[in-house]
Amino acid sequence: MTNSQLARQHRHYLAVRERLAGSTAAPSRSAAIAELEMQVVELATEGAAKTRRIAALEEDLADAEARLLAQAQMLLSGRLADDSDGEANDEQSSIEEIVAAVLADFPGVTWADIISVRRDRRLVKPRHACMRAVYEKRKDLSLPRIGRIFHRDHTTVLAAVKGAAP
Repeated sequence: MTNSQLARQHRHYLAVRERLAGSTAAPSRSAAIAELEMQVVELATEGAAKTRRIAALEEDLADAEARLLAQAQMLLSGRLADDSDGEANDEQSSIEEIVAAVLADFPGVTWADIISVRRDRRLVKPRHACMRAVYEKRKDLSLPRIGRIFHRDHTTVLAAVKGAAP
């Protein structure tokens, strides 16, 4: 039970006890103050819970926006490669093509594994190799943008790029 439910239940029990005892006298001043203090605590607890929920929702919204941006960019890069009718420039190859070429060297690792939140040892090397390949072949993409594509921070991409050469 939450504190607010316990406070309501306590007030209800006090009212029932007062009715059963037949007390018709007005509640004392200290009882009224105690009840108001309980209501303040209850409201403060509810306010803190709502603040935590709002912070969690804002974090989820920011994550969703980053994912949408990465997906839109991936779709756009794929569409640009399709619109060129075979005149695709090696420098502007789509991210899917770059990643697919790198993942050919890592059997059993998929795009879903690369962008997942898992940090298994078997995924780190292919993930960094993919980030490095995208960075090298797509000079038009910034580190933060590459990070959004891979659902990572730009500093992770920087570490992958600066890391040991393949």
